Amino acid sequence: MRALIVILLMAVSVHAQSLADAARKERERRAGLKPAEVIKAEGPPQAAGPQAAERRKPEEEPAKPQPPAVDPIKEWDEQIQKLSATIQALQLEEIATQLQMNDLNNQIFAPVIDQVTKEKLVTLGWELSQTTQTLETIQIRGPLPQ
Repeated sequence: MRALIVILLMAVSVHAQSLADAARKERERRAGLKPAEVIKAEGPPQAAGPQAAERRKPEEEPAKPQPPAVDPIKEWDEQIQKLSATIQALQLEEIATQLQMNDLNNQIFAPVIDQVTKEKLVTLGWELSQTTQTLETIQIRGPLPQ
């Protein structure tokens, strides 16, 4: 049994030496070779003769570029910016109206409010809340169509 194992180990080691020798010889062979040159052609292949010119006639005109499709994310961003600008303008107008009411209150030292100003403030508050809700709805849905 031991003799068989020794013989197998010897065979494996002899085989391993021959494999190493073969690899060494292959490296030496490749070191002696010249590197191959690669030639690349630029442009379309050219055929000789007048028949080649006839074959190269354009078959169809190139397609005209189509306008790009509407980008839903860009459209969504534009809508968000527009609504944000509207909200900012409404908030500024609401603040100006509130300041006007405070000024009237301070002028008379009484809680008397001009009815037109009060109605304007209520209208601005309602429009501001509606626009804010629209913006929040759009932001929750995201840019992709549902």
